[in-house]
Amino acid sequence: MAAARKFNTQFQEDSISATFEGIKKTFDFHFRDPWKWLLHLVTDPTLASSIIYYPVKKILHENGTSTHLYDEINSGQTWWDIQDQMPYLPDLPYCFLPLHLWMDKGKVSTTSNMHPILLRAGFLPQAIRNGSGNGGGVLIGYMPKVIDPSDPEDHTATEKTVFGLFKHEGEAVKCGIAVHSLDGEEAYATCAARGASADYPCPRCLIHKSQLHNLTGNFPFRTSREMQKVYKKAIAARTKAEAEEVLKKKGLHKVLNAFWSIANSDPYHASSYDLLHADDLGKRGKHLFVLLKEVLGSMKKKGDYSHRSIMDKIPRWPGLKHFSSITTLEFSDGQSYFDALKCVLPCIVQLFPLDSPLIHCICAYSCFRMLAGLHAMTEIQLERMLKYLEKYQYRCSKLETMYGKDFNFPKQHAPAHLYYDITHKGATNNYTTRVGEGFQQEVQQAYLQTNFKNVEAQMTHIDEDQEAIASIRMAVDAYDLELQSQIEEGTESQDSRKRKKQQQSQGHWRLGSQQKGTTTQKLMTTFQDKPAFRNFHKNLIGYLRETFSEDIIDGTPLKITPYRCLYIHYKSQEDWNICQDIIRCSPSFHGQPRYDCIIINTEPVTYARICFLFTCHLDLSTSHDMALIQLLKPTKWRPKTPWETCQVYGEQDYRFSLLKYIVRACHMISAFGSKEGLYYLNDLIDADMFLRCGN
Repeated sequence: MAAARKFNTQFQEDSISATFEGIKKTFDFHFRDPWKWLLHLVTDPTLASSIIYYPVKKILHENGTSTHLYDEINSGQTWWDIQDQMPYLPDLPYCFLPLHLWMDKGKVSTTSNMHPILLRAGFLPQAIRNGSGNGGGVLIGYMPKVIDPSDPEDHTATEKTVFGLFKHEGEAVKCGIAVHSLDGEEAYATCAARGASADYPCPRCLIHKSQLHNLTGNFPFRTSREMQKVYKKAIAARTKAEAEEVLKKKGLHKVLNAFWSIANSDPYHASSYDLLHADDLGKRGKHLFVLLKEVLGSMKKKGDYSHRSIMDKIPRWPGLKHFSSITTLEFSDGQSYFDALKCVLPCIVQLFPLDSPLIHCICAYSCFRMLAGLHAMTEIQLERMLKYLEKYQYRCSKLETMYGKDFNFPKQHAPAHLYYDITHKGATNNYTTRVGEGFQQEVQQAYLQTNFKNVEAQMTHIDEDQEAIASIRMAVDAYDLELQSQIEEGTESQDSRKRKKQQQSQGHWRLGSQQKGTTTQKLMTTFQDKPAFRNFHKNLIGYLRETFSEDIIDGTPLKITPYRCLYIHYKSQEDWNICQDIIRCSPSFHGQPRYDCIIINTEPVTYARICFLFTCHLDLSTSHDMALIQLLKPTKWRPKTPWETCQVYGEQDYRFSLLKYIVRACHMISAFGSKEGLYYLNDLIDADMFLRCGN
């Protein structure tokens, strides 16, 4: 292992000194040299074709219009601004390689916390830099723990030490830390801001705490140059009180921020919007969700009918967490809050009075959250997001009047900077902390492998071993893959190439969970009590004749092969990647009947529920993959509070459809409190569905 570790960037040991109240303190720590790590990346032949050296402007041409498109970091304006400042030498081209910084406090035991620091290569595609393989994030070190013996509220000594660590990194990294992916505490530290309780609590702009509810106002942006002026003015103050007053008006600590001296690393511009903490664990988890529980609780006391079982009746969906109740659970992760948000409106709308401001507020926030999370964002979608943000602010003002809810908190204000972040640093998945949070599990596992003494040295040693093992594994896998490719290329016959071509041309669907073959007559006998199969044989022949002009005699039973699963591939309207839906059609899936809903490619689109999946065999060489569906048509019924994106559909008659016309699956939720057979279309289930529904 000692020899293998040398193929990756190894840890070094160093120390930082800080003076507090005349006493010099020295802190030892382990770190990886970021410059050596960068050299390792840019000289790695397996990453050569993936490295992004220059910014780009992406234009989407669609339906006769052109709009700017933002996705990767290099599609934003920040990279362009820095690139324009690079010196020009014909024989020595310069380029900017941005870095992505993440750090957070994580609990490794009941009594201990660690602060890992990760760097990611902003010049690699998001799929690579956020992955765990080659080109992914690297552990740079752990922040030293500093305790202020005189005043725990005074963080000056702590920040000096933390910034000293970054100063050390900054001197090695000449590229620049252009993106910070941090939660509130860490964002305040890197910006030397005073925190949420300050008069000017935002680490990015100078907004007064009484205006944090204002999401559309213009407030002075913090810059390194302006904050240095404030710091120097405080240093030059004649008294401590005078210096404190200068700093207080800007919400700044009396700390020499090391980022000020690092080129292309303005901490106020690098600080970025975080969907996890600002939304899922912030506005939604700690504010709107809490208010919703309080209101529902008060309704219960007044005798309103129970809502506990409603969430439990939500149809299952792959990747969507299922909740038995919305009011009795205490969620601990942002994904749970986000999943609950996707389904909550149909469950609660009939519990509230007519035209409920809380229902409208949750709708406006949900639409904003879905657009903010897009992996590729156009200017048109950005403008739409800002409109939803305005509506959300207006609805919050109504809630403040009705329920006395105070919306002056920092995470409510955070979306005011989202437009800037997207246009300058690309889509929000470039700087979400969600990716880094997963690393905390690795930190905890490494901690448990130590003897709990001098843990930092042991944990960095463990990380070196893991990096070495991963490198060896990747090299072996790459060799095996190349060897297998050469073998297949040399032995592949004409017949096997023909079979591959046929498989590729079969379409965007694949049937699964095959059942025993039968005939149309036997099928009608088996399901004679089900309306969907009434006149199955006659209707199927009529559909085939209408669609294919097949010469079929009514009295001839058709052979069919039933299936209970359908795999549909479609191009996502979010980022144009190919996605897959798994559609179930089973009388017993994990002990419960499961008949999923679909979108059919008509103009306008048709929604339906799959009742039966099968292949119809006309002869030995002709067969058609089909589905028996129940159409879902728009209805005039509306809930007590028809929210802006509300769509209600009712069950209609049964039809046949070829599988090639199915676009993808959709999620329908029963309209609780209405007559049976009505459903809400859940347009929040994922980003593609949200866009397909015209949002």
